[in-house]
Amino acid sequence: MNYTTYDPTTGEITGVISTSSRELAELNLKNKHYTVGSYDGNRFYIENTLPISKPEDPSTTTTKYMFDYTTKSWVIDQGFTAYASRNERNQLLHNVDIINPIWYSTLTEQQKNDLVAYRQALLDVPQQQGFPTTIMWPTKPEWL
Repeated sequence: MNYTTYDPTTGEITGVISTSSRELAELNLKNKHYTVGSYDGNRFYIENTLPISKPEDPSTTTTKYMFDYTTKSWVIDQGFTAYASRNERNQLLHNVDIINPIWYSTLTEQQKNDLVAYRQALLDVPQQQGFPTTIMWPTKPEWL
């Protein structure tokens, strides 16, 4: 028999206990809230001892959502999304920072100014209003 344990204040699933022995089940479930059956915490939460399907996770590769058990809805995981956005920004910075010094010395003053401005704009991305979910990525100089 399978039993799903959960936090009664939030409905968050905390585990699944599988046992064929009623005595072991009673021992493992002592002082725990549970419902009969096996339910995946990524897809369900428990409300009034009943499993409820979560809405589909809207996460993308750059925006991560987490399930809010208070509102029973997905909300943006600001920490992960900021991390992913900074990681993307850092890759763009890396592409600028690896420029060969000999090649750099052949640039015109305007190209050098463009490069400095582009790099600074990348550094300023985390200070933008709306970061990390709304980002105006700077335009890379066409010659770069």
